[in-house]
Amino acid sequence: MTEAVSLRWKAYGGLVTAASWLHYAVLSRFSKSDEGGTAWFAKRLNPSLPQPTTGKRIWIHAVSAGESKVAELLRQRLLKQDPALSVVLSATTYSGYARVRAIAGDAASFIMPLDTLEAQRRIFDTVRPDLLVLVESEFWPAQFAAAEAAGVPVLVVNATMSPRSFARHQRNPAVANRTIAKAQRIYAQDEAIAARYAELGVVRDRIDVLGNLKLVPLRSGGPAIKDAPPLIVFGNIHRDEIAALAPAIAELRTRRADTKLVLVPRYPGKIPGEVLSASFGGELAIVDNQAAIADAGGLVWLDEMGTLSKLYARASIGIVCGTFSPIGGHDLSEPLHLGAASLYGPHIERQLPLHEALSAIGCAVQVRGAGELPQAVLGLLDDEARRRQMIEAFRSVAEQAAGRLDALSASLIAEVSR
Repeated sequence: MTEAVSLRWKAYGGLVTAASWLHYAVLSRFSKSDEGGTAWFAKRLNPSLPQPTTGKRIWIHAVSAGESKVAELLRQRLLKQDPALSVVLSATTYSGYARVRAIAGDAASFIMPLDTLEAQRRIFDTVRPDLLVLVESEFWPAQFAAAEAAGVPVLVVNATMSPRSFARHQRNPAVANRTIAKAQRIYAQDEAIAARYAELGVVRDRIDVLGNLKLVPLRSGGPAIKDAPPLIVFGNIHRDEIAALAPAIAELRTRRADTKLVLVPRYPGKIPGEVLSASFGGELAIVDNQAAIADAGGLVWLDEMGTLSKLYARASIGIVCGTFSPIGGHDLSEPLHLGAASLYGPHIERQLPLHEALSAIGCAVQVRGAGELPQAVLGLLDDEARRRQMIEAFRSVAEQAAGRLDALSASLIAEVSR
């Protein structure tokens, strides 16, 4: 891929670079997330890349932390089925890269550069993948063009396509024609999503419905014995949700003082202690390590990265945040994977297929707002049989999803072995 870059691609790359700088340097200051900043923009301009390997290699790209769960699941299965295979992971966002780096290490993970043709060609020249696997729903023209020039097939797994994204692609068909329509195979989460891809130009024979792979557990469920007194974990709290959650949390503490509530932020260390104390009162203990929770009282804020799954494994109920303000939600099934009942709010736009899958089997509880939280939590606390039934139903579905993931992994290995 040493041929010159055309003026059209240079112009496109200039627009991508300018828009990205605007996003990271200016717009990210007003964002609800903590993924921006000029330092991250600089890292994406020229990231370090994994070195070539002598054997077969699969590159899996997960945009953010949510998609990285599927990347980790797939990597586990691929290496179990073929230990000689090389699997490298990449991510676009700060939190996504932190996770894929923890999964695969520095030698097999990298930050996704901006979508310029020069940067994407550099990946294929340096990493030399035999197959590119994209997780879920972000597609970029230069990446697809570089893959095509390198002769590398592109597959999309756990594919999503919201009605809003579908409408956007319909208004701008040129992007879909240069990306989605060129994918060798798309593994959609459900039939409705598959139909949207077909309408955007993907040949129907190249679309399979595989279900939601986030239903597959990364590890075994939680311990048989949960914390006593009961532990309730609020996971991935965003700053915008605090005002709505604080009254509900205060009511829970009043009505069930025998419980311990642990609040885990999406971005540890980013919310000042005085803001937390003003919102939750003097009872709140702010700690920076999980070991300190035991002696910290009944209401605890844990400012430590990477501990949420361990807490869900000890909890009776996991409340998935990012759903009590217009953020769109996080993995609604994570508490269930770890043996805790799952409860969440109304804003699940980014998790709609997973919400529908869980609702179909009665595995989770959704409330219309934070005001309904206390009654919903108390109802679950007082009904251990219902909690157990939810978790067992979920595990049955998760086992079926795991079988589909194993079959997918085998097909990917067969693809690179041709």
